Amino acid sequence: MPSRKVPTVPRPRVFTVECTARALRREIVGHNFRAVGIALLALVVAVGLWLVLYGVCAWVLLFVIVGLLDLPHADLPHGFTILFIVAAACSVAYAWVDRRFTPNDLPQDDKAPGEIVSDFLLALPRITLSVWGTLRAALWLSPSERLGAAAFLHRLAVERRIPLHGTPLDFPDVAARLRILFALQMLEVIDLRRDEREFVIRLNSSRPQTLGLPR
Repeated sequence: MPSRKVPTVPRPRVFTVECTARALRREIVGHNFRAVGIALLALVVAVGLWLVLYGVCAWVLLFVIVGLLDLPHADLPHGFTILFIVAAACSVAYAWVDRRFTPNDLPQDDKAPGEIVSDFLLALPRITLSVWGTLRAALWLSPSERLGAAAFLHRLAVERRIPLHGTPLDFPDVAARLRILFALQMLEVIDLRRDEREFVIRLNSSRPQTLGLPR
């Protein structure tokens, strides 16, 4: 009986540290393009909604003026546009302050009536603030930082887990360490988990194969 050949799945190619650093640069560029695209979309939506709100406020104001004064037609009061812009800026500033004091955006099961009204009134200002928040998600690593991140990922692939308190050995500079770990988390390359009594870093199971890391 002739033997059947079992098709073999080619194993993913494992890159050198330098190749992984170049692949990491491509991942960062792709991430930044997506972040800018989402920010532009949020900006277009925010501008469109502000224009709609301006039109609604102007229509309501004209309707009230015509209804109260019984005039066949009326014009917008002088300074209405400036007042609307000032009110919009104040609402965005209040939404920013509210986010600074309540950074936890997890949904709540029960909300007070005041919180529901506040969420409704601050919906558009929060959409406006999301433009800057999305742009802040853009990643910027220098060539030396990308090379250090690639070497760290190769070591992590071999050791499987690295304690968080051990990362200063790989990245002595505090600011660079924070940028690199934040970038790797945003790209879903690493995970930060609590293991027994300490936080450890592991490779994300769904990390991009383009980085050429061993599995």
